[in-house]
This record gives sequence, C-alpha cells and structure tokens, in this order.
Amino acid sequence: MNTHENKGKGTVLRSNRIETLTDGVFAIAMTLLVTGLNIPELNGIIISGSVDSIILNLFPDFIHYIIAFVLLAGFWWSSHLRSEYSHSSDSTMSFLNITTLLFVGLIPFSTNLAGDFPLNTHAAIIFELNLFAIGLLSVLQWNHALKATTCLNPGVDRRVLLINRDEALIFPILSSLAILLAAVSIPWGIFIYFVAPVYFVLMWLKETRSHTMKKKQGHKII
Repeated sequence: MNTHENKGKGTVLRSNRIETLTDGVFAIAMTLLVTGLNIPELNGIIISGSVDSIILNLFPDFIHYIIAFVLLAGFWWSSHLRSEYSHSSDSTMSFLNITTLLFVGLIPFSTNLAGDFPLNTHAAIIFELNLFAIGLLSVLQWNHALKATTCLNPGVDRRVLLINRDEALIFPILSSLAILLAAVSIPWGIFIYFVAPVYFVLMWLKETRSHTMKKKQGHKII
C-alpha cells in the first residue's frame, strides 16, 4: 500500500503517487499546446506572400504558446520543489494539487482561445483567469506546506518554504494585472508575463551574491 494513516489526521499519500499524476498531466498539457498552431488550409498554389501572411496570422498563437509553455514549466518546477521538501501529502494538499491539475488541463483550451481571438476581451480574460487560478493554488500549496510539518522531510528549513511561497505570488499578481488590462480593452496585456523571468533572474543574482558574500565572510573568520 502507498497510503498510510497519520495518527488520526486523515489519509496521507506518499509523494511519489502525487508526483506521477502531476508529471503526467503537465506533460500532456504542455504537449497539447502545440495543437493551437494550426496552419490554415489553402486552395491552389501557396506563394511566398501567402506563407508570410500565414506566419503573421500565427503570431498571436505563437506568443500565447510560448507564454503558456514557460508558465506551465514554472508551475511544474514549483510542484517539483514542494515534492523534494515533502515525503507525503495530506488530504488538503492532495485536494489543492488535484484542483491545480484541473486548471492545468484547461490551459490548452484557454491558450488556443486567446491565440485565435487575441483582441477579444472575453477570450483574454478566460486565459488570464486560468493562469490566475493555477498561480493562486500554487501559493496556497506552499502556504499549506508551511503548516503541514508532519509531511515535510526532516531538516527542511521553513525559511526556504517562505521564500518559495513569496516568489510564487508573482504569478497571481501578474495575472490580476493582465485581467485588468484586458477588462479595460488594452490589447496584448499578456506581455506583462515577461516580467516573471526578469524577476527570477534578479532574485537568482541576489541569492548568488548573498551566498558569495557569506563564503567570503567565512574565509575571513577562518
């Protein structure tokens, strides 16, 4: 059996069961994204101008594909980190994870919709709400990981969980801003998501600098 009781606190699943399901759903969703890049069927001979027109028309689909793929990769990585810090998953975490996968499975649909109708307010909001839901659920999972100490691996530093929880906040924040931009009919609000990789690079540089300074201070003490 891969489940066990946690002293009356409910059924607990070993983390490998959740990881397998999560990896599978993310892999399928990320693969299905490419189906949104449909080349229209043309009658007759395709000339160079026609090809250029096809590429231009596919630009919105391609941008949405890149953004959705990168964000899904980020959400998957966040899920992977949580599993590295935990040996099991309680009922609340399992519920949050399954609900997250529900919205992950919808990403190919919302991405295709927004890519096909890039100037439509409702299509953009549906796409943003989909990403907002996944981002918010990721934050809630990190927050619950801080509370479910019995599921954590021994020696896990709570400060690391807090940092990851705070970093995960950027996704629902960006989605909220994108929803507002779409609601006031400002096109291409999705470009706001390019702030995320810049933010994480800056955070990485900050952590690297901090680690380097600690090493130098350690050498001076020695």
